[in-house]
Amino acid sequence: MYQMTSITREQVYEIADELLRQGIKPTQQNVRDRLGSGSLTTINKALNEWWSGLGQRLDAQASGYDLPEPVIKLASKIWTDAIAYANRASESKHKEADEERKKLTEELSTIDSKYTQQIVDLNTIISERNNEISKLKMELNQAVTNLGNERDQSYRAAKALMDAETKLKQSEAGVHNNEGLLEAQVRLKIQAEEIARLNAEVLRLSTENAQLKLK
Repeated sequence: MYQMTSITREQVYEIADELLRQGIKPTQQNVRDRLGSGSLTTINKALNEWWSGLGQRLDAQASGYDLPEPVIKLASKIWTDAIAYANRASESKHKEADEERKKLTEELSTIDSKYTQQIVDLNTIISERNNEISKLKMELNQAVTNLGNERDQSYRAAKALMDAETKLKQSEAGVHNNEGLLEAQVRLKIQAEEIARLNAEVLRLSTENAQLKLK
């Protein structure tokens, strides 16, 4: 950081004293105007030091140091005005800060209420969604159970159908076997009748042959 030289500081002090003697309040700008050049920041630093030392110089005057009466009166007035100004500025800053704090507190309270309500609403939505999820899970479990029951019923129905088809085939086979037996019985009857006819014919021929022998 740039450090002000003792010569520059002394120049600021001298110009400030001169302005004070003329009844002019020393400021950054009028001191710089008297200097002709220089950084306002640097001049302000030296001027603040000058103001700080002014109180000590006034105290020294009260202790017996010889300063011109007009300088003492003007310096006292400027010092008093500076303190009053500083107090007013401080009070103004405190008031602004207090108003800003109240404003921020109200805004924070509003925001807090807003987000508190949003949190409540969000929790309500989450609770509703959880209830819906639980309900859907119950419905899914019931659907799985129903599907299992329907699958078992379908299996039993298919098995019953297969058993019925098997029995039907067996019945049809039995019917065909009965038809074959009936046909065989018919053929046997016909053969028996043919055998009886042939026996009767043999008997007739034997009788006729016996009669021919007797003649």
